[in-house]
Amino acid sequence: MNKNFNFKIVGSGPTGLLLAITLSKLNFNIYLTDLLSREKLINKDKTYAITHSTRKILSKFNLWDKLNSHLFKFDSLSISDSVISDFTILNTSDLDNDISSLETIGWVVKHTDLMNVFFDEIDKINNIFFKTSSDLAYEDINFDYNFISTGANSNLKKNKNYIDFKKSYNQSCLTFEVLVRGNVHRRAYEIFRKEGPLALLPLDTNRYQVIWTASTSKSIDRLNSSKTFLLDNLSTILPENFKLDQINSEINIFPVSLSLSLPIFNSKNVVFVGDSFHTFHPVGGQGLNTCWRDVNVIYDIFARDLSTSSKSLNIFKYKYYFRRSLDITSTIVITDSLIKLFANNNLILIPLRKISFLLLNKFLFVRRIILNHMTKSIIYSYIK
Repeated sequence: MNKNFNFKIVGSGPTGLLLAITLSKLNFNIYLTDLLSREKLINKDKTYAITHSTRKILSKFNLWDKLNSHLFKFDSLSISDSVISDFTILNTSDLDNDISSLETIGWVVKHTDLMNVFFDEIDKINNIFFKTSSDLAYEDINFDYNFISTGANSNLKKNKNYIDFKKSYNQSCLTFEVLVRGNVHRRAYEIFRKEGPLALLPLDTNRYQVIWTASTSKSIDRLNSSKTFLLDNLSTILPENFKLDQINSEINIFPVSLSLSLPIFNSKNVVFVGDSFHTFHPVGGQGLNTCWRDVNVIYDIFARDLSTSSKSLNIFKYKYYFRRSLDITSTIVITDSLIKLFANNNLILIPLRKISFLLLNKFLFVRRIILNHMTKSIIYSYIK
């Protein structure tokens, strides 16, 4: 492809970096920028769940093997409802045949490890250029497209013309790492509670990442409490086999919302990617995986469907938003429905919740449907 085309990616988190790496393979000039320095971009205390659809995407771009040593896989998932005191455990035997041989439901990776691998890859690519806001951010370059990957609430988005659909759950998430004892090896947990879900992601045999959702006011109160109080409070709602030793990291908080942002289509050459495009409730761990499916579609459109003529570039954004619509819509519907059904104490919904767990425990095809969406997404077979 013609290397004279210039693309700017604003926002150098996991989505922006992956987009830069993939588009560089098509010989475009890629200009990355961010408000933060490389060091600050890397050193964030975050953790991500990685699905089979993401494994397929990273393998496609020769990144999976480079990241593999930093991943911790889990081979079972416990889903429980604290209100009705019921639960189910999903195992690798519930996976589709085409992925069951990998003997894992998913993987967990720390943000720092992920970013180090991506930046190491970028350092080897001569048509990717990275600058921070302290530099002249490519002011003398005429860009064919500007990809915005700065998050849902960035100030940069406010300077663009776009339509914004947003739903606030009036919830926030506390996230931190804990050291544990007990028989918890290679099992992830999703615990539905009336105040919001609590997820536990294994980082190794005795470390877990906690993603604890509650009302924003309660989350702030917990954030401001002592670690001892927080640990005692958490211990009362964890599975019996969990024995907490200590909190092993900083405690972070972030708001929870559902959002979808679409630029006005006469807004020339601006495309939203990842969290700038869409956010979901963190239940089910779909956030980053969905962002990276955006990246895969962007690459495919340029690689398979478009020549690098000006006319082709003009229709790119229409194809991109159309092709992402089904995956994003289904994820919005499923995550929002889970919260409406399970994150409350509504007596009317109790029978539905009991029926849901009855079906999960009784029928393999129901468990397989759930795992299919969580681990593969509806576009898995289209990832080539």
